[in-house]
Amino acid sequence: MLEDSRLAKAVERAASAGRASYADARYVERESETVTVKDGQIEGVDRDTDRGVGVRVIVDGAWGFAGSDRATTDEGLAALFGEAIHRAQASATVHRAPVTLAPQAAQRGAYRTGVRRDPFTVPIAERVALLREADAILATPNAKVRRASIVAYRTRKRLVTSDGTDVRQDVVECGAGLNVTAATAGAKPATRGDMRNVRQAGWEYVEEFDVLAHARRFARDAEAMLAAKPAVARPTTLLIDQPFLALLVHESCGHPTESDRVLEHEVAFAGTTFMWPKDRGHLRYGSEHINMTADATVPGGMGTFGWDDDGVPATRTPLVERGIFTGYLSSRETAGALGIPKSGGCARAEGWQHSPIVRMVNVSLEPGTATYPELLGGIDEGLLLESPASYSLDDKRQNFHFSTQVARVIRRGEVGEYVRGVAFQSLTPDFWGSCDGVADDWELHGFISCAKGEPLQLMRVGHGAAHARFRDRPIEVTA
Repeated sequence: MLEDSRLAKAVERAASAGRASYADARYVERESETVTVKDGQIEGVDRDTDRGVGVRVIVDGAWGFAGSDRATTDEGLAALFGEAIHRAQASATVHRAPVTLAPQAAQRGAYRTGVRRDPFTVPIAERVALLREADAILATPNAKVRRASIVAYRTRKRLVTSDGTDVRQDVVECGAGLNVTAATAGAKPATRGDMRNVRQAGWEYVEEFDVLAHARRFARDAEAMLAAKPAVARPTTLLIDQPFLALLVHESCGHPTESDRVLEHEVAFAGTTFMWPKDRGHLRYGSEHINMTADATVPGGMGTFGWDDDGVPATRTPLVERGIFTGYLSSRETAGALGIPKSGGCARAEGWQHSPIVRMVNVSLEPGTATYPELLGGIDEGLLLESPASYSLDDKRQNFHFSTQVARVIRRGEVGEYVRGVAFQSLTPDFWGSCDGVADDWELHGFISCAKGEPLQLMRVGHGAAHARFRDRPIEVTA
């Protein structure tokens, strides 16, 4: 870490010079390691490390940001702040409204991921052996392309602000991913995989995930989907699993509740929303079974931390309560602009070279009270959908189209044969409004690359979900 007093002194000088009404400095060290096996052979062992400092100031009501991987001396940090101040002064000549930060008490402390076995210390040979064993399972008669990978991340950072905050964090994340594509003459190829099996934890999560068990399931599903008959295009009841709903929550609730979309901070790139301030407490987002939250305190989440990059402690914010839209993902800046009393703690930056923007934390569909067998037993005729395949959404996240990797017929409460080509399109409130039950089998999933911002930032985020049932959903068949 950067020498203790240097960062604090640089922030104090920037603020006490009288030009900046607010200043902060964020020192970040990052490392990642990915091991990949493709078709039984090592495709790559990729390592990446970087470290640097990002500083922000507010001058004349406008932000200025600068970052460097070389500003480690007092003089270097002073020059970096000087660059940020110069940019803020330029921005102040064109901004539409001055930045107002929601209040936040000074924070002190440290946050560290609880790790039983550091994934970076697991021998490469051990990781490769596990992946090759999974690859052998995926090598079914019709498998054409197989890929298995293990990834590990470590992020160490320190944030110092002119408000008196000084916090340190050490975050470790790891997980595994599997993918297999099966093909045969006269049939549409079938792909089965899930690259979202990551958790804030040590190697113990890879063991808990059970890579080999997932490989057996994916191999079976790929072959079965390849041989399956096309589904019938008609309205039906859908029972959707946790990985599928995790992505649906991400796209149809997480993104439209980002408060910077409301303020139109990046309309051209990411779009806006259909969930406006006047709608809070009134908009019917879904049925009474739908409760969604943003919670940075969930153990093991990819959106879990001690403090966000504004220095706001991890918190839990209701987004949808009993089907009604009630809250936003927010930072100190966007909360101040929207008149929200306090930040939701969602200011996050990919690295030292990026300025924090509003990002998802762990945005989840909360569990219901029914069991999975109860939801299944209530379906006379329908489909079980497992894991998303293709998907697209409009720029307001109000209209979407999803297809599934795996679909199986449900008859009289029993899961039967596979069918292929299932997809559906819907408006967000209509889709979530058709939900008549959420199970209690909640699972946490991690996404490693949510893209947002200009310049682009890829953020790791978390999503929890349980099986949920949706009535009378029109489906289309693409096979």
